[in-house]
Amino acid sequence: MSAQTQTNSVPMIPRLAIIDDAEFDQMLYKRLIDRTGLVGETLAFLSAEEALDYFESPDSAPVDVILLDINMPGLSGFDFLERASTSTGCQFTDVIVVMLTTSLDPSDVERAKKYDLVRDYINKPLETQHLQQISELLIGLHSEQA
Repeated sequence: MSAQTQTNSVPMIPRLAIIDDAEFDQMLYKRLIDRTGLVGETLAFLSAEEALDYFESPDSAPVDVILLDINMPGLSGFDFLERASTSTGCQFTDVIVVMLTTSLDPSDVERAKKYDLVRDYINKPLETQHLQQISELLIGLHSEQA
């Protein structure tokens, strides 16, 4: 997976997944994502369980970035990270996870920092500058791996 570059030199996120139980939030994020042109393909999951099914499937296309809500019914965002890290194998090692949440609990921020996959922690709502920062993170990750 390599990050592509648009003609305006802003890096592009080839495939982004949103894992958030709030349908309204997902609708807003998709509109923003479409307007920015920074994302090639967007996958949306309304539960961590649904996302795990996708990532555990050998036929699933790799994802570059995951926007992950923390507080969801069933599996939380942290539960998802634990399970995905152990059950999806090497497919999950190159993913950038960004916690996108309304949680202002400092212990959530500290807990998120314990995961190597978590590269950022953003308080909702998602904004254009966040997508630009995530694009830059993706470029940085690929530079480190080169």
